[in-house]
Amino acid sequence: MPTITNAIDIKATPEDVWAVLADMPATRQWLPGVVAARMDGDVRICQMADGQQVHEKISDSSAEQRSFRFEHVRVPLPVQRSGGTFTVTAGPEPHTATVTLRTTFEPLDPTGADGLTGMIQGAFQQSLESLRRFVEDKVPWDAS
Repeated sequence: MPTITNAIDIKATPEDVWAVLADMPATRQWLPGVVAARMDGDVRICQMADGQQVHEKISDSSAEQRSFRFEHVRVPLPVQRSGGTFTVTAGPEPHTATVTLRTTFEPLDPTGADGLTGMIQGAFQQSLESLRRFVEDKVPWDAS
């Protein structure tokens, strides 16, 4: 299965960044395309601007390690399986945090893995950039 690692440095304490990431329904404020989010037990359900839904099983959430795992239960991608981990660590400068998103996926069509890898990596980097803007500038993603 291909593995993708995306990371971004954010000018905020790791604790402040973790507070945003650990608030699962707050995804609607910073993740592009998400217009509503809620938890149903351990599954986060994100309503997308295009009407589709993404269902992610959240597990191994640790405030101490500032990390959690997710497994896509339902996602509009040509994959058999996908998921990953979010981790927040101290950044390279004082009062900064590094968010690392490590994702694995199994494409439905293995011959298209390279193209799918590039698309997923670009989309997730854009998501981390949106998270950075939300944490640093308090600018939420806007569906309008």
